[in-house]
Amino acid sequence: GDLLGGSIEMSNVDLAQEFTNLIVAQRGFQANSKVITTSDQMLQDLVDLKR
Repeated sequence: GDLLGGSIEMSNVDLAQEFTNLIVAQRGFQANSKVITTSDQMLQDLVDLKR
């Protein structure tokens, strides 16, 4: 390719897509965290019933 002085190179990252991916990953993390919290509470309730 040619080099053009004074021109600005555009980023090859689709920022909207990256933010969408970030939100999807964050929601997945939150869902997994909720599953762990719920499982922990269920196990604690089971232990309490045993006592």
